[in-house]
Amino acid sequence: MTVSHSSADSERMKVPETRDSTLLEELRVERQRGISLVGQIVAKLEQMVESGRLRAGTKTPSVRELAKQLGVSTFTVTEAYDVLVSKRVLSSRPGSGYFVTARVAHVPVLRSEALASRVVDPDAWMPVLVWNRNPDLLPVGSGVLPPEWCSESMILQAVRQAIKMPAERLVGYGHPLGFYRLRQLLARGFTERFCAVAPEQIILTNGVSHGLDLVVRSLLKPGDTVLIEDPTYFNIHHLLRSYGVKVVSVKRNHDGIDLDQLASLAALHRPKAMYVNTVLQNPLSTTLSPAQAYRIIALAEQFDFLIIEDDIFRDLASPSDPSLASLDGLNRVICLGGFSKTVAPSLRTGYILCPGQLVSDVVRTKMACGLTTSELNERCILEVLSDPGHRRYLDRLRMRLANEREQFLSVLTDVGMTALATPKGGLFVSAGWLVPPSAQFNAELITEKASEAGLAFSRGELFSLSAKTETVWFRFNVAYCGAPKLNSFLREVSRMAAHLARVPGL
Repeated sequence: MTVSHSSADSERMKVPETRDSTLLEELRVERQRGISLVGQIVAKLEQMVESGRLRAGTKTPSVRELAKQLGVSTFTVTEAYDVLVSKRVLSSRPGSGYFVTARVAHVPVLRSEALASRVVDPDAWMPVLVWNRNPDLLPVGSGVLPPEWCSESMILQAVRQAIKMPAERLVGYGHPLGFYRLRQLLARGFTERFCAVAPEQIILTNGVSHGLDLVVRSLLKPGDTVLIEDPTYFNIHHLLRSYGVKVVSVKRNHDGIDLDQLASLAALHRPKAMYVNTVLQNPLSTTLSPAQAYRIIALAEQFDFLIIEDDIFRDLASPSDPSLASLDGLNRVICLGGFSKTVAPSLRTGYILCPGQLVSDVVRTKMACGLTTSELNERCILEVLSDPGHRRYLDRLRMRLANEREQFLSVLTDVGMTALATPKGGLFVSAGWLVPPSAQFNAELITEKASEAGLAFSRGELFSLSAKTETVWFRFNVAYCGAPKLNSFLREVSRMAAHLARVPGL
């Protein structure tokens, strides 16, 4: 197993400081109308890092020192450094200053013949499940944030900046891998937080679902076996079955994955791959422990299967939560992520973090299925991620979700419901009534009654491989769960469940 040293490790070593007067002279700024001083500092420092004139681990001048050198305010330098930290060019160490992060590695650019089209069987595709929701219903089972929670001003500003892209780029196709500057930014972030990643190992997609489709098309064939969690993301069942892949479920509960069952099933079925949510799993919002993550990697090596890590909720997780891609060093883990949960679902942008030897296959499939992805969308995402305010927005979002989650867990106890797990983060709480489904009390009936009450529910069967569940439960999005009408409805259903429990024979 490959474990790479993080940039933080390198920074703990003795680091050089910028004392070269020539380098400082290159940072001169010009006061001209319409030219931002912050932008000039950011661009020049970024260029010096990319050219190698500022090496990884180098300490940059202090805010006060650079402000004096350039004849600008300390506020200007602080803002420029903040932007560079957001872009993963610099890292900040409280009490020590700012340091150049580890430069991302590069692998050879794909040759044109490696991007040739692959013939795809048109009958192999079945449209993914689409959730058509009634706008008059409160979407308490939704998978995204309420619109009013999103940073509208930041997104609009990003759109305004992105639309300034060169005309030839606006009317042309993008790069097969996706917009380079966004891949470069993501590679820096992964390298700093997890393991060494090159921009050429990142394939941009139209969201995580698109990325899943590309991976399945590229690496699996009919008859292959894939292990999935139960319960899990509802779309994966339909996607795998549409390609003739055999699906075998592994139990996931409040403690994580049943590792003994996983080992037995891996020995029995010799799977080609396993699909897993490591952090803030959908629909339970639980996170694997480091010990469980290590064990899964070990089983993948023992039984020689790939791991498809759905990492869509990483930005809502704790920095200390494990990453399978990091533990594995990107040898047999394919990591998928995106920005629909924290930026905007309409900016259809995601990514596949791929072992180098698999990149060509996945890119061929991407080109065969739909050519390139939207560079305009990718530029928008780049602008958002580069904005220092985005990190502060994520901090506020995690706190807001935590408050809503605690309140909803209290409501569940108050109305007589039980949570399947007690999550420590994320969007979801899955909960229900610990009674077996019956003709008088089942998820479909409750969903219909919820709709009449103006509520859109997501019932547990959607997330399970089997058509039936042992209990009646639902996935709730805590961002929508403060509505009084939801509280009233859950009390009514609990009274119904209690009444049926007292009736003999039911």
